[in-house]
Amino acid sequence: MQLPEPPLLDFATDTLFLDFDGTLVELADRPDAITVPDDLIATLHELTDRLNGRLALVSGRALEVLDEFGMAGLAAAGSHGSEWRLAGGERQHRPRPAGLDRARERFTEFATRAEGLLFEDKPLGAALHYRRAPGERDAAHDLAQEMADDHGLHVQRGHDMVELRISGVDKGSAITEMLGHGPFAGHRPVFLGDDVTDEDGFRAVDAHGGAGVLVGEMRPTLATFRLAGVAAVNDWLSRSLRERMD
Repeated sequence: MQLPEPPLLDFATDTLFLDFDGTLVELADRPDAITVPDDLIATLHELTDRLNGRLALVSGRALEVLDEFGMAGLAAAGSHGSEWRLAGGERQHRPRPAGLDRARERFTEFATRAEGLLFEDKPLGAALHYRRAPGERDAAHDLAQEMADDHGLHVQRGHDMVELRISGVDKGSAITEMLGHGPFAGHRPVFLGDDVTDEDGFRAVDAHGGAGVLVGEMRPTLATFRLAGVAAVNDWLSRSLRERMD
C-alpha cells in the first residue's frame, strides 16, 4: 500500500510541525556532520511568517543543538518532548534524572569497544550510534534496556541508534502540549517525520483532526500521507510558499 502526497499547506488553517534529521536534512554518519543549507533556514522563517507563527520543530536533538544548526528563533520541542519553547521565548523542560549520569558512564565505556561506535551526550538523554559499527547493534540495545530497567528510563530506538530518555514524554506529547498554546491552538496540525520515533507525533496530530506525513520509504505507519525523502520535503515546502495564497 502506498500513501498519497499531502496537499500543499493551507496558511489560513494549518499549523506545521517538522522533525529535523531525516526530514529537513539528510542523515549523516555522525550527528554533528549534517549540513543545513542557508536556503532551508530562510524557508523555515518565511513559512513561520506566512503561518503567523504556527511552525515548530519537533526533534530528538536538544534545543541548544538545534540552535547551533541555525534554528534559533523558531518554536521547537527538543529531546523527544522533554523540553520545548515558543518563538517568543517561553520555555519548559523536565529535570534531568540522575540515572542519565550513570548511563553516560556506561555508554561512554561501551563506545570504546569497537571502532565506529559513537556516544552522544544530551542534556536530557544519552544515545549510542552504531551506523558505522552495525555488528554492535544488539549489544547496544541490550545495554540500553538494562540501564532503562535499573533507572526507570525510556528506551528510544531510531535510525542506527538507541537512546535513553525521560519516561512519560514523546514527540506526540510535545505536539499536544504546544497545541494548547497560542498561536498553535485551534488550528489543524500537520506533522512531517521519517523515523519510528515520529509515530507518536502522527498519533497526536490524528487525534486533533490533523495529518501525519511519512518521509522516506514506505513502512507500517500511522501517517496518512507520504513524501519520498528530504528533497521532496523541501520541494513541498517551497511549492507551498510559491503556489498557495493566504
